Amino acid sequence: MRAAPEVTLDLDRAVPAWAIRAVLAVLCAATLAVAFLGSGPRPHAVLVAAFVVLVGATVVLPGLGLAALVVLVAATRLLVGDPPALGAVMLLVLLVHLTLWTGAVAARTSRRTQVELAVLSGGLRDVAVVQVGAQVLAVVATLLAGASLGEGDVWRAVALVAAIVVAAVLLPRPSA
Repeated sequence: MRAAPEVTLDLDRAVPAWAIRAVLAVLCAATLAVAFLGSGPRPHAVLVAAFVVLVGATVVLPGLGLAALVVLVAATRLLVGDPPALGAVMLLVLLVHLTLWTGAVAARTSRRTQVELAVLSGGLRDVAVVQVGAQVLAVVATLLAGASLGEGDVWRAVALVAAIVVAAVLLPRPSA
């Protein structure tokens, strides 16, 4: 049985798979931190250790789809805890989307893979476009859930949606 042939491509600006996985680790940890550091009791040390193992497994074995489990854990915390502030909801919507997207990209890479920067920026542009609508829906859902908006919450919401719109417009587009 012969080994599969190896293909080498010359990439203009490439990002190594380890960097994508490092970003995935940061996003998973940030998603869990935002979900658990709101109001309510702090997680026990054993639970925090389990989260560290979950984030590590998500990075080492991204093909298992454990990024979705990170999102499920964060969502469960929000369902059983006190309603979060609008800023936390908006940040979680962004983090969840980035976590799942980065997990999907990492799942398609091996340890030695190089990903062209144009591929990543095109995907991030799509994420930014979807985030505009998602953030508006997050504000509407928060209002319908009965959470009161503080004076600064409205401006933070407007600023976050504006930043996502700017990112969607300014991220480079594929030339061909």
